Amino acid sequence: MKPRHEVADVLNQNIDRIEQLCTNSWQARALYALAACRTAKLGGHIDRCDNPDCQALHLSYNSCRNRHCPKCQG
Repeated sequence: MKPRHEVADVLNQNIDRIEQLCTNSWQARALYALAACRTAKLGGHIDRCDNPDCQALHLSYNSCRNRHCPKCQG
């Protein structure tokens, strides 16, 4: 079951207030990374299905690889 709200959605709604909420630049940097995780902001790549009957293309966005990120926990 997919959650109704994700951390990135909440951060993107308040993106203009992130620097005001953080006490240092490391916190702001982490929150910006979480907001951009698995979006076009970080780039991506195209994968093709190996099944000869399918051959569908799938767009995959890159993760932030931040250890605090709930999506990738990189």
